Amino acid sequence: MAHGEVLGAFLVDYSADGSMVLGSSLDLLFDERLAIIQGIAHQTAMAVENIQLLKAQKEEAYVSVALLQVAQAVVSAADLDEILGSIVRITPILVGVQRSAIYLWNLEQATFQLTQIYGMKHQNQTASYTQKEFPFLDAVVQRDQIMVYPISALRQESKEQPSSWSGAEVLEPTEVEEYLEMDIPLLIAFPLSVKGDVLGVFLVEEPEADEQQPAAGTYLRLREKRLEIITGISRQVALAIQNDYLQHEMIERERLAREMQLAHDIQRAFIPETLPEVPGWDIQAHWRTAREVGGDYYDFFELPDGRLGIVIADVADKGMPAALFMTLVRTLMRATIETCDAPHEALERVNQILEPDALQGMFVTLVYAILNLEDGVINYANAGHNPPLILRGEREIERLGRSGMALGVMPDNPIKSRQPILEPQDILLLYTDGVTEAFSPDGDIFGIDQLCEKIEHAAISTISGFTQNQVSALDIVKIIDESVTEFIGDYLLSDDLTLVVVKRLSPDE
Repeated sequence: MAHGEVLGAFLVDYSADGSMVLGSSLDLLFDERLAIIQGIAHQTAMAVENIQLLKAQKEEAYVSVALLQVAQAVVSAADLDEILGSIVRITPILVGVQRSAIYLWNLEQATFQLTQIYGMKHQNQTASYTQKEFPFLDAVVQRDQIMVYPISALRQESKEQPSSWSGAEVLEPTEVEEYLEMDIPLLIAFPLSVKGDVLGVFLVEEPEADEQQPAAGTYLRLREKRLEIITGISRQVALAIQNDYLQHEMIERERLAREMQLAHDIQRAFIPETLPEVPGWDIQAHWRTAREVGGDYYDFFELPDGRLGIVIADVADKGMPAALFMTLVRTLMRATIETCDAPHEALERVNQILEPDALQGMFVTLVYAILNLEDGVINYANAGHNPPLILRGEREIERLGRSGMALGVMPDNPIKSRQPILEPQDILLLYTDGVTEAFSPDGDIFGIDQLCEKIEHAAISTISGFTQNQVSALDIVKIIDESVTEFIGDYLLSDDLTLVVVKRLSPDE
């Protein structure tokens, strides 16, 4: 015994000397010999324990050396394919398996791709498998656990011909444990997983016993360390696969970021670089996208007879799809305005062209206004857009309603034109729902009422020391933009935000 653990038994056949008949002498002799034998047993136990400890240390050292060799192969390889190729060649040498292969799991395509194999020609194995074609691998991915199957059940009639692994059947967890305790060669599958995310499967095939030298107990003696080493190898392989995926994702994200920045720059070029400078009028605009690109835009056109065309639009989406659709709408508007004098006619024409090519769910709300710079008459048409606002006097706000449905929804979309008038000191506000549908951290919505309150506050308060008559279009833009930014806090904009502010100045300004 050593430290309370029984390491074995020391059996002694003791016979008393017949000439010693006196009981006291016999007992004394037995006690002396027993003490000597117990001392020998104790020394033997210490020797056995030391041998076992030395053997365990050698085994642990071998495990460490084996995993170190794998780690060196991983860090020295140039790419993932080279790493996996080194793994399938090193593993049989380190742990004594006959064949090994690595299958990578493609989640999007739901297939297993044979990436590297050792001990078997490629033509003997299909390069890829669907889930139904190789249920054994499916079970590894689904359970994220080791799976086994006896080699004898896979062997074909010709022992020289390697077995087809795809014929391995799925065993229950209890059966897997039972086979691991059997002294027979197994096909063993190790999941290549990181935090429960299975990236592939590492298959190894234990060698069959030599017929001339039966391997009684061979598999059980070697399997424990074999499983320990290959489990460690599998973890390193899984990390290498994950790192390769992350590196490719990072490269892809960088590429997309460059493309999105280029798309942003291109879209920004569609927004007027300069604002109209017209005597008697103060005009400002502001454009913020919820993402790198968006579906909002505004535009200005110089029209004959002292008129100014104004467009503000919002595509019903965000990101790249909305940006592409917005580009189409902008192009159609610019082309149509040259042939249609009335706003409603221009929007109806754009709708006729746009609707057949609009994808399901894609549409645009738009306001097209023609401002007469001489008398302040606004001839506008509103295709489902947010109602423009006119700030009149000190507190009165007039909401200009819609005059038709959004463009791209229905082929027959009659739209009307309306003609309010901007008096001196009146302010026209065009905006998108990125303003009114901004959300606070508490889930509250900014809303049209709060927008009106901000405008009214600008009308009756001093702004940077100016009175209402001196409030500029830029002041209105700043108030609204800063109010929305403060309202959403640390949150991002839920939608693109665009503002167009037009103020008619007094004759003396």
